[in-house]
Amino acid sequence: MLQVSHSLQNQRTSKKNRLMVDFVAGFQHYDGPDAEPLLEVGMPLQLNREPHNHFDKYADEIWTGDAKLGYIPRSANRTVASLMDKGTKVEAIVLELCPSAFPIGSVRVEVFFRR
Repeated sequence: MLQVSHSLQNQRTSKKNRLMVDFVAGFQHYDGPDAEPLLEVGMPLQLNREPHNHFDKYADEIWTGDAKLGYIPRSANRTVASLMDKGTKVEAIVLELCPSAFPIGSVRVEVFFRR
């Protein structure tokens, strides 16, 4: 009999609270173009706070593995940063791939947390 771990089961049943859907900011300036062929819709991404960023103290990096894709857009990063700073686990996934929109809108992500 197949058993689902308790944490995975909670993840499936917990309410997803969407914080934003937008394109990765700065995608063309980091590892985005090289990593794009490896990305898939639904793929989880890592978010890292960058509070010492000289340009934006609310900066939140978006990564896949060792590849920095860019940042949460400034229009949404304050909320994401505040939640992360309070210890909330904020998650991100690839929502849509739009290579024809390069360089500005190649990868659309969804950022959310669960209750």
